[in-house]
Amino acid sequence: MASSQVTLEALPGFARLTPGVLLHNSSEPSSRSDSSPSLIILCTWVSASRRNIAKYTSHYQMQYPLASLLVIESTVKDMVFGTDNSQAKRFAPAREVILAHLNPGKPRSVLLHIFSNGGSQSAGRLLVSLPQQARQIMLRAIVLDSCPGKGTLDRSVEAMVLSLPRTWFFRVFGRLIVYLLCVFVIVMDEVFGVENIVTVAGRRLLDDELIPKHVPRAYLYSRTDKMVWWEDVKEHADQARQKGYAHVGDVMFEQGQHCAHIRKNGTEYWQTINSVVRAGGTKI
Repeated sequence: MASSQVTLEALPGFARLTPGVLLHNSSEPSSRSDSSPSLIILCTWVSASRRNIAKYTSHYQMQYPLASLLVIESTVKDMVFGTDNSQAKRFAPAREVILAHLNPGKPRSVLLHIFSNGGSQSAGRLLVSLPQQARQIMLRAIVLDSCPGKGTLDRSVEAMVLSLPRTWFFRVFGRLIVYLLCVFVIVMDEVFGVENIVTVAGRRLLDDELIPKHVPRAYLYSRTDKMVWWEDVKEHADQARQKGYAHVGDVMFEQGQHCAHIRKNGTEYWQTINSVVRAGGTKI
């Protein structure tokens, strides 16, 4: 697998595989115990800073020191212009990593941690690009942080504006550009029937061809999230239960910012993740 070691100040020890795909290999992957995932995949929110991503990777490195970490970043370009085919090419080295961690004798070795709608689209496209046989045995558990939402116009605009570069051009014209892009996506969806990526991502997270029903999941969200309504996340959790997913947990925090619940609710946040990881370790 070709990879170039790059200077990632906020994520020391990570290697860049392709743009937006980063890997930290465990020094002793063969020593993983059954209580620990072999690989943890973080599909991050749109334009997440690596300093913020590091708050999660550093905790996982302490909690599961024998696990490798795979970070898949998301951009506005991915959300608006990305396709399954273009993303599949970008994810090629990520697939190699995942397949290398699959062991028929020790299935359910991968923890998938998804953030916001940006991470949801990345996760959905990654799963679609994997062989079906791998999808059926790889996942130990799924964590859904602040997602999935329904992508209303106002909230989509706000989320994308916050992720734009802080240059004078985007300060002056950014909101208008984003607004026009979002209107275009909505028109294509409602007038021409071209399903928008937020809708597709939410549907894929309930597709048992992509995520088997035995895989436990935990939704972590906040009543005060200004980008993704808590009602949308709870509705998705309820739909997962109705579809027959075996273990669906949802924790709604009374206060907490979008993809930043660990600031005020860190203890409960990580306890919930530990619990769903343990649930995923039980026999099928």
